[in-house]
Amino acid sequence: MMVGDGVPAPTSLDAGDPPGPGRVRTIPYDARAVDLIAEALNVQAGLAPFRLPSAAVYQLLVPDGDERPAAMLTLWPSLRRVDAIASGATVVLTSVATVTLVAGIEVQFRRENREYVIVTRGGKIIVRA
Repeated sequence: MMVGDGVPAPTSLDAGDPPGPGRVRTIPYDARAVDLIAEALNVQAGLAPFRLPSAAVYQLLVPDGDERPAAMLTLWPSLRRVDAIASGATVVLTSVATVTLVAGIEVQFRRENREYVIVTRGGKIIVRA
């Protein structure tokens, strides 16, 4: 199902199942998604030390297997933008429409045109463009 501007309607696969690893659901990318993104990656979300004039900006540190910071996500829901920074890559994705959450495994930030960035629980960043 599509909503305005050809954006897929939010879906929730396994919506009635209890939360757990591998649970998949797709949600709109907005400020309400921030805590769900953090939960899927098992990290805390906080406000960035800067903000837009009319909207908050959020940051999440994603640790590697040894609990050292492996990636930093800066979430700009009001701009529909995600910055993902790791030692080997810096990715800025704009026009983000939805987020697919795979609980305990990864988060996929998706554009309307099917391009996406994956951030894994261990801090790996994968781009499909």
